[in-house]
Amino acid sequence: MQKIKNILKSFPRHWVVAGSAWTSKVIVSLVSIVSIRELLSYLGEERYAVYLIAYSLTVWFLLTQFNIGTSLQNFISQSRAKNENYDKYMLSALQCISLLFILFFILILFLSTPAQNMIFRKFPMLDEPVVFIIGIISLITALAGIVYNVYFAEHKGYIPNIFPAIAAVISLLLILIVKHYNVSASIVTALLIFTGPQLLFILFLFFKTFKKFFSRIFEFDFANIKNLCLRASKFYLLGILGIIYTQTDYIIASQVLSAEEIIRYGIFMRFFLFPIFIYESLLTAAWPVRGEMFIKKNYAVLKGMISRYSYYGIIIVVLCAVPIFIFSDFLIKILAPDSNIKAGAGFIILFTVYAVVRTLYTNYSYFLQSANVLRIFMYFMPFQIITNIVSQYYFAKIYGAEGIVIGLILSLVLTSLWVLPIKTYKVLK
Repeated sequence: MQKIKNILKSFPRHWVVAGSAWTSKVIVSLVSIVSIRELLSYLGEERYAVYLIAYSLTVWFLLTQFNIGTSLQNFISQSRAKNENYDKYMLSALQCISLLFILFFILILFLSTPAQNMIFRKFPMLDEPVVFIIGIISLITALAGIVYNVYFAEHKGYIPNIFPAIAAVISLLLILIVKHYNVSASIVTALLIFTGPQLLFILFLFFKTFKKFFSRIFEFDFANIKNLCLRASKFYLLGILGIIYTQTDYIIASQVLSAEEIIRYGIFMRFFLFPIFIYESLLTAAWPVRGEMFIKKNYAVLKGMISRYSYYGIIIVVLCAVPIFIFSDFLIKILAPDSNIKAGAGFIILFTVYAVVRTLYTNYSYFLQSANVLRIFMYFMPFQIITNIVSQYYFAKIYGAEGIVIGLILSLVLTSLWVLPIKTYKVLK
């Protein structure tokens, strides 16, 4: 028994965090895939297409955090590497997000209606305040979500990894109950079902972690706040560019594609987000480890780690892509039995290429961010975004959903796929 305990203790902590994240992601991904059938049956094709677009907006509201969480995580990692106390950064982070909540609540209150009219102009049947509802929920989730950064910085990422899985299962049970009792079709109800449980768990962790700082909320240390915000501002600009890049697909789809094509794209994006999320979970768990290695100048170890992780990403994507390719028609019949959606070999191959390219990009991107090497992103990402938007819109007009994926691939291959590896090995010389 003691030998087993010693083996477990010697096992790298970030792999334990990654393992818990993988288990969570498997559950969350399975629930999201199973929920396609339930939501299509509950909402119908038109309303489900609106739901997909509305749910995609949740990521945009991550910008409301101004990357305070990422900045806090790196300060905690630095403090841990130097055996220093980091309570001052925790208090400053709490003060910052409190002010951000007040500011963005007012903005959502006034801007949600015109934003909804613009985004959903092709869906005149929409008569629910979906942007306002998803905005408020996402705002609270994003700001309270800094607690996740604290856990990851403390190498305890396995704790917050548990809750998304539980929340996903609860959401699936709730949609089954709503269908069983024939509750009238409502996009807002669907959004609350698939965002509410997650929000409650994040709030639980947030209050548990920050409760000792609430009594000191008005004890401002402007030097610490300045340091936290200066670093956050660098990450924030990067976050804006990253979200514009990754989240324009559904916005463009809402303006160009039919409801059926949006659903087709959404189904297969969910399939391929599974290996991407699995891989990103490993990188997220390794973030503080690689950051501490960089501070301690373990450059040779970092080089080997980065190379290995590139191979891990390719293997994970291929292992997931093969069964998707083989069983694609069967999966569509199960998830969307009443639709005329067809996958096509070319569509799946395009998604596989995109997933591989994205994992390579993410590996180098996460390392540079953990080392606080951010300026390079400001140089190439504007070109990546322009390439992404133009190519997605142009090719979607010609090829439909396939065109969106082509745009995603081109924007990565022409910019970050060669820029970031070069920068990484220059930093590690």
